[in-house]
Amino acid sequence: MNTWVVGNIPIGHGQRNYREALTTASGLTEVGSKTFFMKARIMAGQANLQDNRFGLKDFKWLAKEEIQKEVQGGYWSSVKNMLADR
Repeated sequence: MNTWVVGNIPIGHGQRNYREALTTASGLTEVGSKTFFMKARIMAGQANLQDNRFGLKDFKWLAKEEIQKEVQGGYWSSVKNMLADR
């Protein structure tokens, strides 16, 4: 899939706090994670899961109204305002 990232500044981020701190192999302690979202456009092509490194089997193209039914409430709260209305 050929994509184009619109800018170099994230349009938003989601933050997750872990229930218990995690210690990495390098000895660092992690108490949570942040995911930054970038606006991008699909220029050509389709998603291709063949030979992917994460073992993914399927994907869905969803409209904003459909995403809320597919994700957990906390995640939806952090991403709903980043998604454009039609």
